[in-house]
Amino acid sequence: MLSSAISGLFLLDKPAGISSFSALGSLKRNLGTGKVGHAGTLDPFATGLLLALSGKLTRSVSLLSDMDKEYEAVFRFGEETDTLDTEGNVIAEAPVPEYSSIQKSVVVFSGTITQIPPAFSAIKINGKRAYSSARKGLDVEMPERQVQIRSFELLNWNPPDLGVKIRCSKGTYIRSVARDLGLESGSRAFCRSLRRTAIGPFSVDNALPPETIKQNNGLLPVDFFQSIGVCVKTVPLDIAGRLRQGFPVSRLSIPLSSEDRLTLFTDDNGIPAALMELKNEKLHYSIVF
Repeated sequence: MLSSAISGLFLLDKPAGISSFSALGSLKRNLGTGKVGHAGTLDPFATGLLLALSGKLTRSVSLLSDMDKEYEAVFRFGEETDTLDTEGNVIAEAPVPEYSSIQKSVVVFSGTITQIPPAFSAIKINGKRAYSSARKGLDVEMPERQVQIRSFELLNWNPPDLGVKIRCSKGTYIRSVARDLGLESGSRAFCRSLRRTAIGPFSVDNALPPETIKQNNGLLPVDFFQSIGVCVKTVPLDIAGRLRQGFPVSRLSIPLSSEDRLTLFTDDNGIPAALMELKNEKLHYSIVF
Protein backbone atom coordinates (compact mmCIF):
# COMPACT_ATOMS: atom_id res chain seq x y z
CA MET A 1 0.00 0.00 0.00
CA LEU A 2 1.29 3.44 -0.86
CA SER A 3 2.00 5.92 1.89
CA SER A 4 -0.01 9.08 2.42
CA ALA A 5 2.46 10.90 0.17
CA ILE A 6 1.11 8.80 -2.73
CA SER A 7 4.46 8.68 -4.52
CA GLY A 8 4.40 5.75 -6.92
CA LEU A 9 4.68 4.40 -10.43
CA PHE A 10 1.52 3.14 -12.15
CA LEU A 11 1.37 1.08 -15.33
CA LEU A 12 -1.63 2.10 -17.42
CA ASP A 13 -2.98 0.35 -20.51
CA LYS A 14 -4.28 3.32 -22.48
CA PRO A 15 -7.28 2.66 -24.72
CA ALA A 16 -7.67 4.18 -28.18
CA GLY A 17 -9.55 7.42 -28.66
CA ILE A 18 -8.22 9.45 -25.73
CA SER A 19 -5.10 11.51 -25.16
CA SER A 20 -2.36 10.47 -22.75
CA PHE A 21 -3.31 13.41 -20.54
CA SER A 22 -6.95 12.31 -20.42
CA ALA A 23 -5.88 8.79 -19.47
CA LEU A 24 -4.54 10.20 -16.20
CA GLY A 25 -7.93 11.56 -15.12
CA SER A 26 -9.17 8.39 -13.41
CA LEU A 27 -5.84 7.89 -11.66
CA LYS A 28 -5.88 11.44 -10.30
CA ARG A 29 -9.38 10.93 -8.94
CA ASN A 30 -8.54 7.56 -7.38
CA LEU A 31 -5.38 8.93 -5.77
CA GLY A 32 -7.04 12.15 -4.66
CA THR A 33 -4.24 14.28 -6.10
CA GLY A 34 -3.55 16.23 -9.24
CA LYS A 35 0.19 15.68 -8.93
CA VAL A 36 0.41 12.99 -11.59
CA GLY A 37 2.52 12.99 -14.74
CA HIS A 38 3.37 10.53 -17.48
CA ALA A 39 6.45 9.48 -19.42
CA GLY A 40 6.23 9.00 -23.18
CA THR A 41 3.14 10.41 -24.86
CA LEU A 42 0.91 8.09 -26.91
CA ASP A 43 -1.14 9.44 -29.81
CA PRO A 44 -4.92 9.28 -29.27
CA PHE A 45 -5.34 6.46 -31.84
CA ALA A 46 -2.61 4.40 -30.11
CA THR A 47 -3.06 1.98 -27.22
CA GLY A 48 -0.77 0.37 -24.70
CA LEU A 49 1.69 1.10 -21.96
CA LEU A 50 1.63 4.53 -20.37
CA LEU A 51 3.82 5.06 -17.31
CA ALA A 52 2.28 7.41 -14.76
CA LEU A 53 4.18 8.87 -11.82
CA SER A 54 2.56 10.44 -8.78
CA GLY A 55 3.71 12.59 -5.90
CA LYS A 56 7.42 13.22 -5.62
CA LEU A 57 8.21 10.60 -8.25
CA THR A 58 6.94 13.03 -10.91
CA ARG A 59 10.45 14.47 -10.74
CA SER A 60 11.74 11.18 -12.17
CA VAL A 61 9.88 11.43 -15.48
CA SER A 62 13.10 12.02 -17.44
CA LEU A 63 14.54 8.71 -16.20
CA LEU A 64 11.69 6.89 -17.94
CA SER A 65 11.39 9.09 -21.01
CA ASP A 66 14.97 8.28 -22.01
CA MET A 67 14.33 4.51 -22.04
CA ASP A 68 13.86 2.40 -25.16
CA LYS A 69 10.29 1.69 -26.26
CA GLU A 70 8.74 -1.39 -27.88
CA TYR A 71 5.72 -1.29 -30.19
CA GLU A 72 3.51 -3.63 -32.14
CA ALA A 73 1.89 -2.03 -35.15
CA VAL A 74 0.02 -2.72 -38.35
CA PHE A 75 1.20 -0.86 -41.45
CA ARG A 76 -1.28 -0.55 -44.32
CA PHE A 77 0.33 -0.40 -47.75
CA GLY A 78 -1.07 1.19 -50.89
CA GLU A 79 -2.09 4.49 -49.27
CA GLU A 80 -0.51 7.31 -47.29
CA THR A 81 -2.48 9.76 -45.13
CA ASP A 82 -1.52 13.27 -44.10
CA THR A 83 -1.46 12.24 -40.41
CA LEU A 84 0.25 8.90 -41.21
CA ASP A 85 -2.50 7.12 -39.25
CA THR A 86 -6.19 6.28 -39.65
CA GLU A 87 -7.41 9.72 -38.58
CA GLY A 88 -6.12 11.59 -41.63
CA ASN A 89 -7.00 12.00 -45.28
CA VAL A 90 -5.42 9.94 -48.05
CA ILE A 91 -2.83 12.06 -49.88
CA ALA A 92 -1.12 9.43 -52.02
CA GLU A 93 -1.75 5.98 -53.45
CA ALA A 94 0.47 3.31 -54.97
CA PRO A 95 0.35 -0.41 -55.78
CA VAL A 96 0.70 -2.75 -52.81
CA PRO A 97 4.22 -4.20 -52.90
CA GLU A 98 5.19 -7.85 -52.92
CA TYR A 99 6.16 -9.24 -49.52
CA SER A 100 9.65 -9.98 -50.84
CA SER A 101 10.11 -6.30 -51.58
CA ILE A 102 9.14 -5.41 -48.01
CA GLN A 103 11.55 -8.02 -46.66
CA LYS A 104 14.40 -6.49 -48.64
CA SER A 105 13.48 -2.94 -47.65
CA VAL A 106 13.16 -3.54 -43.90
CA VAL A 107 16.90 -4.16 -43.53
CA VAL A 108 17.42 -0.41 -44.05
CA PHE A 109 15.65 0.22 -40.76
CA SER A 110 18.33 -1.01 -38.39
CA GLY A 111 20.68 0.84 -36.05
CA THR A 112 20.92 4.60 -36.46
CA ILE A 113 18.46 5.96 -39.01
CA THR A 114 17.34 9.44 -40.03
CA GLN A 115 13.63 10.16 -40.07
CA ILE A 116 11.33 13.14 -40.48
CA PRO A 117 8.66 13.27 -37.74
CA PRO A 118 5.00 13.66 -38.78
CA ALA A 119 3.70 17.20 -39.23
CA PHE A 120 0.77 16.09 -37.08
CA SER A 121 2.86 15.78 -33.90
CA ALA A 122 3.47 17.66 -30.68
CA ILE A 123 6.97 18.75 -31.68
CA LYS A 124 7.42 22.50 -31.34
CA ILE A 125 8.34 24.47 -34.46
CA ASN A 126 9.07 28.15 -33.82
CA GLY A 127 7.42 27.87 -30.42
CA LYS A 128 4.21 26.27 -31.70
CA ARG A 129 3.07 22.65 -31.75
CA ALA A 130 3.46 21.31 -35.27
CA TYR A 131 -0.05 19.82 -35.28
CA SER A 132 -1.58 23.27 -34.65
CA SER A 133 -0.25 24.54 -37.98
CA ALA A 134 -0.86 21.24 -39.80
CA ARG A 135 -4.54 21.24 -38.78
CA LYS A 136 -4.90 24.68 -40.34
CA GLY A 137 -3.61 23.35 -43.62
CA LEU A 138 -0.30 25.17 -43.34
CA ASP A 139 2.92 23.66 -44.62
CA VAL A 140 5.12 22.55 -41.74
CA GLU A 141 8.79 21.87 -42.36
CA MET A 142 9.81 19.19 -39.87
CA PRO A 143 13.52 18.88 -39.10
CA GLU A 144 15.20 15.52 -39.55
CA ARG A 145 16.33 13.60 -36.51
CA GLN A 146 18.46 10.57 -35.85
CA VAL A 147 16.94 7.70 -33.88
CA GLN A 148 17.90 4.13 -33.08
CA ILE A 149 16.06 1.03 -34.26
CA ARG A 150 17.15 -1.78 -31.93
CA SER A 151 15.08 -4.50 -33.60
CA PHE A 152 12.49 -4.73 -36.38
CA GLU A 153 10.49 -7.95 -36.62
CA LEU A 154 7.94 -8.78 -39.32
CA LEU A 155 5.05 -10.55 -37.60
CA ASN A 156 2.58 -11.30 -40.39
CA TRP A 157 1.57 -10.24 -43.89
CA ASN A 158 -2.11 -10.05 -44.79
CA PRO A 159 -2.11 -7.78 -47.85
CA PRO A 160 -2.30 -4.85 -47.67
CA ASP A 161 -1.55 -5.05 -43.91
CA LEU A 162 1.83 -5.81 -42.38
CA GLY A 163 2.18 -6.65 -38.68
CA VAL A 164 5.46 -5.52 -37.10
CA LYS A 165 7.23 -5.37 -33.75
CA ILE A 166 9.78 -2.59 -33.27
CA ARG A 167 12.09 -1.76 -30.36
CA CYS A 168 13.54 1.71 -30.65
CA SER A 169 15.06 4.69 -28.89
CA LYS A 170 13.13 7.62 -27.51
CA GLY A 171 11.89 10.11 -30.07
CA THR A 172 11.19 7.48 -32.74
CA TYR A 173 7.92 7.96 -34.62
CA ILE A 174 6.47 4.63 -35.73
CA ARG A 175 4.13 6.51 -38.06
CA SER A 176 7.21 7.85 -39.87
CA VAL A 177 8.67 4.33 -40.04
CA ALA A 178 5.45 3.19 -41.75
CA ARG A 179 5.63 6.00 -44.30
CA ASP A 180 9.32 5.43 -45.01
CA LEU A 181 9.00 1.65 -45.31
CA GLY A 182 6.22 2.19 -47.81
CA LEU A 183 8.41 4.48 -49.91
CA GLU A 184 11.43 2.18 -49.60
CA SER A 185 9.25 -0.68 -50.88
CA GLY A 186 8.12 1.33 -53.90
CA SER A 187 4.68 1.94 -52.45
CA ARG A 188 2.97 4.10 -49.85
CA ALA A 189 1.94 3.23 -46.30
CA PHE A 190 0.52 4.55 -43.05
CA CYS A 191 0.16 3.21 -39.52
CA ARG A 192 -3.22 1.51 -39.20
CA SER A 193 -2.82 0.57 -35.52
CA LEU A 194 -0.18 1.10 -32.85
CA ARG A 195 0.28 -0.47 -29.45
CA ARG A 196 3.17 0.20 -27.07
CA THR A 197 4.12 -3.02 -25.36
CA ALA A 198 7.12 -1.99 -23.26
CA ILE A 199 9.16 0.90 -21.90
CA GLY A 200 12.54 -0.16 -20.55
CA PRO A 201 11.91 -3.03 -18.11
CA PHE A 202 8.16 -2.35 -17.85
CA SER A 203 5.65 -4.39 -19.85
CA VAL A 204 2.07 -3.74 -20.85
CA ASP A 205 1.33 -7.26 -19.59
CA ASN A 206 1.45 -5.80 -16.08
CA ALA A 207 -0.62 -2.71 -16.91
CA LEU A 208 -4.25 -2.03 -16.04
CA PRO A 209 -7.00 0.05 -17.66
CA PRO A 210 -6.83 3.64 -16.29
CA GLU A 211 -10.29 3.51 -14.69
CA THR A 212 -9.39 0.44 -12.62
CA ILE A 213 -6.13 1.71 -11.13
CA LYS A 214 -6.09 1.98 -7.33
CA GLN A 215 -3.50 3.21 -4.84
CA ASN A 216 -2.27 -0.30 -4.05
CA ASN A 217 -1.53 -0.93 -7.75
CA GLY A 218 1.37 1.47 -7.58
CA LEU A 219 5.05 0.56 -7.38
CA LEU A 220 6.63 2.10 -4.27
CA PRO A 221 9.66 4.41 -4.65
CA VAL A 222 12.21 1.85 -3.46
CA ASP A 223 10.86 -0.87 -5.79
CA PHE A 224 10.62 1.64 -8.61
CA PHE A 225 14.23 2.82 -8.37
CA GLN A 226 15.55 -0.72 -8.00
CA SER A 227 13.62 -1.79 -11.10
CA ILE A 228 15.39 0.83 -13.24
CA GLY A 229 18.83 0.04 -11.86
CA VAL A 230 19.28 2.85 -9.34
CA CYS A 231 21.53 1.97 -6.40
CA VAL A 232 19.69 1.78 -3.04
CA LYS A 233 21.66 2.22 0.19
CA THR A 234 20.61 2.18 3.84
CA VAL A 235 21.66 4.85 6.33
CA PRO A 236 20.92 5.15 10.08
CA LEU A 237 17.58 6.65 11.13
CA ASP A 238 19.15 9.92 12.30
CA ILE A 239 20.98 10.43 9.00
CA ALA A 240 17.82 9.59 7.05
CA GLY A 241 15.90 12.16 9.08
CA ARG A 242 18.42 14.85 8.21
CA LEU A 243 18.30 13.91 4.55
CA ARG A 244 14.53 14.39 4.60
CA GLN A 245 15.13 17.88 5.99
CA GLY A 246 17.57 18.74 3.23
CA PHE A 247 20.52 18.92 5.62
CA PRO A 248 23.82 19.95 3.90
CA VAL A 249 25.36 16.79 2.52
CA SER A 250 28.89 17.92 3.40
CA ARG A 251 27.95 17.71 7.09
CA LEU A 252 26.62 14.16 6.89
CA SER A 253 28.53 10.90 7.00
CA ILE A 254 27.01 9.02 4.10
CA PRO A 255 28.65 6.52 1.72
CA LEU A 256 29.91 7.86 -1.61
CA SER A 257 30.47 5.70 -4.69
CA SER A 258 31.90 7.09 -7.92
CA GLU A 259 30.25 4.21 -9.83
CA ASP A 260 26.67 5.28 -9.12
CA ARG A 261 25.33 8.49 -10.66
CA LEU A 262 22.07 8.14 -8.73
CA THR A 263 21.59 6.68 -5.26
CA LEU A 264 18.40 6.30 -3.24
CA PHE A 265 19.06 6.45 0.49
CA THR A 266 16.60 4.76 2.84
CA ASP A 267 16.41 4.38 6.59
CA ASP A 268 16.77 1.11 8.52
CA ASN A 269 13.07 0.39 7.87
CA GLY A 270 13.43 0.68 4.11
CA ILE A 271 11.56 3.99 3.93
CA PRO A 272 13.07 6.38 1.35
CA ALA A 273 14.82 9.51 2.57
CA ALA A 274 16.35 11.10 -0.52
CA LEU A 275 17.45 10.45 -4.07
CA MET A 276 20.93 11.88 -4.56
CA GLU A 277 22.82 12.59 -7.78
CA LEU A 278 26.60 12.52 -8.04
CA LYS A 279 27.97 15.58 -9.82
CA ASN A 280 31.65 16.55 -9.88
CA GLU A 281 32.37 14.00 -7.15
CA LYS A 282 29.78 15.58 -4.86
CA LEU A 283 26.28 14.40 -3.90
CA HIS A 284 23.37 16.71 -4.68
CA TYR A 285 19.72 16.39 -3.73
CA SER A 286 17.43 15.26 -6.54
CA ILE A 287 14.31 14.27 -4.57
CA VAL A 288 13.64 14.63 -0.84
CA PHE A 289 11.00 12.28 0.56
